[in-house]
Amino acid sequence: MTTARLIALDQILFVLVAAAWAATAGIALTGLRQPAAAGRRTRLIAAASCAAAIVVTALRVAVTAGLAGAGWWFVAEKVTLALPLVVVPALVSAAVSLPRLLRGTATGSTRIVAFPLLVAAYGAVAGIACAVVISYPVTAGGAAAVLALFAAGSAVTWRLLGPARSPRHGWQAAGTCVLALALALTIGGGWPSGHLHPEHDAGGPGVSVDLLRGPAPAAAGGPAGARERVRRFTLTAQPATVRLPSGGGAEAWSFNGQVPGPVLRVRQGDLVEVVLRNRLPVRGGAEQADSGQADSGQGVTIHWHGYDVPAAEDGVPGVTQNAVWPGQSHVYRFRAEDAGTYWYHSHQNSSVAVPRGLFGLLVVDPAAPAPESEDHVLALHAFGSRATLSVDGAAPSDLLTRLTLPPGARTRLRVVNTDTRPVVLGLSGVPYRIAAVDGGDVPGATELDGARLHLAAGGRYDLTFTMPSGPVLLTTGDRPALLVNGPATPPPAAGPIVDITRYGSPAALPDRFDRETTWVLDKTLAVSGGLPRLAQTVNGKAWPNIPTPVVRRGQTVRIRVVNRGTDTHPMHPHGHHVRILSRNGVPATGLAMDTFDVAPGEVWEVALVADNPGVWMSHCHDLAHAAQGMEFHLAYEGVTTPYDMTGGNHPA
Repeated sequence: MTTARLIALDQILFVLVAAAWAATAGIALTGLRQPAAAGRRTRLIAAASCAAAIVVTALRVAVTAGLAGAGWWFVAEKVTLALPLVVVPALVSAAVSLPRLLRGTATGSTRIVAFPLLVAAYGAVAGIACAVVISYPVTAGGAAAVLALFAAGSAVTWRLLGPARSPRHGWQAAGTCVLALALALTIGGGWPSGHLHPEHDAGGPGVSVDLLRGPAPAAAGGPAGARERVRRFTLTAQPATVRLPSGGGAEAWSFNGQVPGPVLRVRQGDLVEVVLRNRLPVRGGAEQADSGQADSGQGVTIHWHGYDVPAAEDGVPGVTQNAVWPGQSHVYRFRAEDAGTYWYHSHQNSSVAVPRGLFGLLVVDPAAPAPESEDHVLALHAFGSRATLSVDGAAPSDLLTRLTLPPGARTRLRVVNTDTRPVVLGLSGVPYRIAAVDGGDVPGATELDGARLHLAAGGRYDLTFTMPSGPVLLTTGDRPALLVNGPATPPPAAGPIVDITRYGSPAALPDRFDRETTWVLDKTLAVSGGLPRLAQTVNGKAWPNIPTPVVRRGQTVRIRVVNRGTDTHPMHPHGHHVRILSRNGVPATGLAMDTFDVAPGEVWEVALVADNPGVWMSHCHDLAHAAQGMEFHLAYEGVTTPYDMTGGNHPA
């Protein structure tokens, strides 16, 4: 059984275990309080319930043993806390309570028979609390909080089951519970202050991220042959309406009045200069807009997804710049050193802005002529429940898009997933290769025929083939999306999904690492936005309380990414591509990726070379998950930032 299925089964079992022990304790108490003859049948039912509770508890122990084989990350709080709290009283119940209940008589006091059953129920409920409150690593405060409530409940129960009860016992019990709760909040809920990364404040020694900018254009007047090529663009954020061919539409935010925004196509070596202007509606009048206040409207930035620009050009509000408010503008500048397929989007309130249309595509053509005569850029995006495809920056369509290409043409389809969910691609009617992944060429790319591809949110695949005489069909999920040279339609691809971590020829990988770090992804109770809530967490904490890993320029870092939750997380470290070392212990070919999907129960190992100084956002590119806490930073020693989360800066 896969780790993901064991995780799902464990979640079912910890609820069943709690329900079984609670039911057993309730039935047993009812039977024990009835006269001997009248309560015999009820006590026998309680005995059967107790036996069932023991069985489901044993099943949970077995499932935990299976999870332990996948790694300590998946079982730490279970082995150290959750299971002992239910297994020990379950064993006592089997030895003490069950034999007395099976005899069907009221032999022994109510306290002796019922107490182990009730404590087992408390332990089972504590197991649910552990799953919700405690992730990895298990903290002393979290464990102490659970133990304090468990001990208080057990002590109160022992007291209330005693023979000599009086009205004051109820007040004593209530007081004990209140004190235990206060203790739990004190030792387990000492919430961090939430400052972003104090060691990188602007007041500290080092280089400000503001100084890590792209190059300025060369001064005019030099020899014409020596002048560099500068490509200048203006992107204006403004309202627009998306009309879908199937009917209906959506009010959107756009760049230059179109969704997706303009395709920015440049050549390797160009200096790219982009002026961002915000013309979105103003709330509160022009004076507020000029002041840059957060309530003046929707701020915007531009993040160059997958392009390893200098830190100051990365477009993350509160980290590398402030949000650009209505009426304001900002200039981005970087050298297009790496050819490939990329995209851009706003990173201010990105979980809202990107779905509403603030995104576009960036293509950097190689300096040498490309072998493909047909080169097309495809953007996949969902508006509400409607999946759409845009070809070469045209308006998105939720119906089958048609394209005509000459037979024999060498063709490249640059497929970009701008959505927040992964998509399964199929290309049928022609053998093809995955020529590039996340902008980088794939060495030793082999031919595929009928195989399907899993494309992470934010990820890109360049598919190349020679156009046959017959039609070619691209499917996204179960939807025919693009038909080349119809009207005949080939059957959709139905082959196995390619393991992208094993595709292509092996690359040279680091044989030593200067440091290692682990990101354990989960969904637990954590402080996010200043309040405790169910959040998407990294190492048990949510933004902005996730500690910031600090690296030194030139270091090689091994990052282990563990998903112990039930959601898929496309992890995206800004400013760097990572080399995939392994997935679930299976060595990879070492592809360079900037967005990689970590499915439930998976363990990925990747290598990051610290060659781009700055303070960098890292987050899940399911942007709703990022907004729920799964975002943090990677910082370089000696780099500071003057920005913070005040003034309405909200990356996710």
